[in-house]
Amino acid sequence: MGAATFLRTVLQGRSSASSESEMASAASSSEDLFERYGIDHTKRFGEGGYGATFAAQDRKTGEAIVVKVIDTRKMKLALIQKECQFLETVKGNEHIIKIHAHGLGQNKHSHLYFIFMERASGGELFDQLTTHNGPLPEKAAQQFMRELVDGVAHCHKLGVAHRDLKLENVLLNDAGVLKVIDFGLSHQYAVSADGQVDRSKPIEGFCGSKSYAAPEVLLGRGYDGFQADMWSLGVCLFGLLNGFFPVDEAKPTDWRYQKLVKSQEQGRSSVATILGWYKKTPAHLSDNAVNLLDALLSINPLRRPSIQDVLAHPFVSGIEQPNYDEMSDSLHYRGAGMQQYGAFTADDMEIIDDGPVYRSLGGGFDDEFDAVEPPPMPGLARQAAFGGSDGMSLALDFTF
Repeated sequence: MGAATFLRTVLQGRSSASSESEMASAASSSEDLFERYGIDHTKRFGEGGYGATFAAQDRKTGEAIVVKVIDTRKMKLALIQKECQFLETVKGNEHIIKIHAHGLGQNKHSHLYFIFMERASGGELFDQLTTHNGPLPEKAAQQFMRELVDGVAHCHKLGVAHRDLKLENVLLNDAGVLKVIDFGLSHQYAVSADGQVDRSKPIEGFCGSKSYAAPEVLLGRGYDGFQADMWSLGVCLFGLLNGFFPVDEAKPTDWRYQKLVKSQEQGRSSVATILGWYKKTPAHLSDNAVNLLDALLSINPLRRPSIQDVLAHPFVSGIEQPNYDEMSDSLHYRGAGMQQYGAFTADDMEIIDDGPVYRSLGGGFDDEFDAVEPPPMPGLARQAAFGGSDGMSLALDFTF
């Protein structure tokens, strides 16, 4: 029996009320859960291999919410509860999806797990690119970035590294407010009583989503989760502003990554380098946008800004002229001469000659590549997560 058919069998009763009553009476430990929250099984927001999302309501407040109903025979209960625990930990920030309550059913429904959550029915941030049929205006991307950074800063303050930040894991509510979701691959660092996060022990193993994962994550030799999140933020921002990924995968098998490493070793702008491969320039971007992207997309994780640095960056803070003396050393500005950082300079033109040339009928190609046609831009596409301590992600296959 398919997931959709199974859930219809379980959730559809003689009426919405009788269906809810049946579930409530069958769940002794979850009785209060179903007394407070009502489920409308006729309004489905999405479904996947593990379950489905339905409209729900907090009867006490009248708030319209959603419930994710997950079949624990298809997804490990420990993984579901792990994400719920992370959502409980990071609760309290406007830009993190809010979890209201969660619990197992009982008796014949004991294999179902119910997660009542805030409703965010405005689609994924990824959808904004398809709606605009390409890159977003910088002002729009800037506002989304401010909200995303605010949510990630809240997580990092609590010692939580998300580890799968991507445009698909950001939803919008009806008012257009951004909400970070999917903490199934997150990592919890120890936090002292005075709020200090202990990141002394590297995270082992690799996880994330291919085009968003940091180089050190893909190496699988141990990495810092906060620094890896910074790279992923850079990929998100680059995608919003340019409509494609900076690299397909940040590892030596991707020619783009090889060239990016070389460019950074030469002290060149990563943004100008990447756009130069496709005969483009960063002329459509502000100096602040280019500067922040260059910092976030540093191959060396030690050279990336912290989330607090990003909060203070003029692109995010809205302060037009940064005070370079007060900025963290992890933000590598070009100094006073950086005022024209967003412009395409003669030095950057050398990068164009070192990369593939795109033409409508094919084009030139440098000697490093054997292909007759140049490889395409790493276009934006939805990506499934990989890895995690249990070898799978808690990506629930459906959105709401």
